[in-house]
Amino acid sequence: MDIYFDVLLLSIAFLLIFRTRITYRIVNLALIIFYIVSIMQLLIVGFKWQYVPLYVIIFIITTLHFFNIEIKNKFAKIVYYFLIFLFTGISATLVYILPVPKFNIEGKQYSVGYEEFHVVVSDREQPKAFYELSNLTSTGNRELLVDVYYPSNDETETIQLFKDVDTNWGKTVIRYLNRTWGIALPEFLLSHLNLSYFDIGTNLERLDNKSPIVIYTHGWSGEKIFATDQLITIASQGYIVVALDHTGLAMFTELPSGTIYNTGSTENSSKVYDVMYEMSLDIENTINYLENKNYYADFSDINLIGHSTGGGSAHLYCLRNNCNSLILQDPFFVPLLEEIGTIDLVTDSYFIYSEDWYNGFEDINALSEIEVYRTYVTNKNLAKGYYMTQSAHYDFIAFGAISPLAKYTFLKGRIDYEDSLKSNNRFNLESLTSKSITTDNIVYEIEE
Repeated sequence: MDIYFDVLLLSIAFLLIFRTRITYRIVNLALIIFYIVSIMQLLIVGFKWQYVPLYVIIFIITTLHFFNIEIKNKFAKIVYYFLIFLFTGISATLVYILPVPKFNIEGKQYSVGYEEFHVVVSDREQPKAFYELSNLTSTGNRELLVDVYYPSNDETETIQLFKDVDTNWGKTVIRYLNRTWGIALPEFLLSHLNLSYFDIGTNLERLDNKSPIVIYTHGWSGEKIFATDQLITIASQGYIVVALDHTGLAMFTELPSGTIYNTGSTENSSKVYDVMYEMSLDIENTINYLENKNYYADFSDINLIGHSTGGGSAHLYCLRNNCNSLILQDPFFVPLLEEIGTIDLVTDSYFIYSEDWYNGFEDINALSEIEVYRTYVTNKNLAKGYYMTQSAHYDFIAFGAISPLAKYTFLKGRIDYEDSLKSNNRFNLESLTSKSITTDNIVYEIEE
């Protein structure tokens, strides 16, 4: 629906640029249609700031048209047309490079339901590992926000999950980037992210059989929604998928008491291993919470996906608990190695590295993650290692769906977002079902 509004509004605006060459009646009709479509877009989709330059232009054209104002001065006419084309072009460009994201599911077997839980761990205080990296206080109990995606036979329609929430997570992302990098991006730049479309539903009836569980644990300053594109695909294949914010480490967490946001990098942490250990306790707390609620899932069949720091926390969780499989996306294992001296696998573990991490660091004195995999991972019979060509560290999360602009930043590699998503989805599902991993011109097996 959104794209039809975009095409119609931009087409009418382009037509109105040449209003002096068309009849008065057609201009009237075009303006009326533009305003009607704009109102419909605001009501159905929501406000998109990308259209502000276009609204300015249409207001100017409306004023000139209804007051019969004619620009006769040659220089003024040149300036007028230059601004008209410039502002229209700006809006068209912004709509293209900053679209409202759509999280669709390909090849789904089931519809996907969604619910969020607020978990308060009454017997666990706030860990230092988190409050030294955020605006958390050292008092109070541990609180977590948890998303659960579950399979259902009910039919669903694509919804805008965050459109009407009080907070805007796009603005929160910009605040984090400004705070972390010392820049001054305007806060409205990603405000349209609240309008995102998701092929999921709420209050759906669950499947009759208890589904296996997949836990997603994000990386440093990650967020539980950043892997939604992969998680809803997994849920559509019959899994209960649980994604949690590691409050204080996450980029932001919108607790009922207020927003908790990350303020520090690894250099601000007194011990990165402690962060990963506390993250693994977050996973335990979340699973215990759901189990105590008699959540309809198979708690004897638990699988984990961990990105970066989340990979380290997932490994620590599986050292203490039974896991069926472990999917590690660019796992950050160096702090674990420094603390415990070895990476001793205890469950089937599927490693997939970005090409950046596979190639290692330019600093020859620094231990790279691929060296950890090759040299320090024991029980290699439980390990399967792969890498994704042309990719960077953040090609394992949904920055591509958030904004195609991310393609042109250091956050992502040269791989197209759609290609990385398809490869991630295939790798995840093949790992969870213990199938042979498909290798092609994107996913390569690591040679020992």
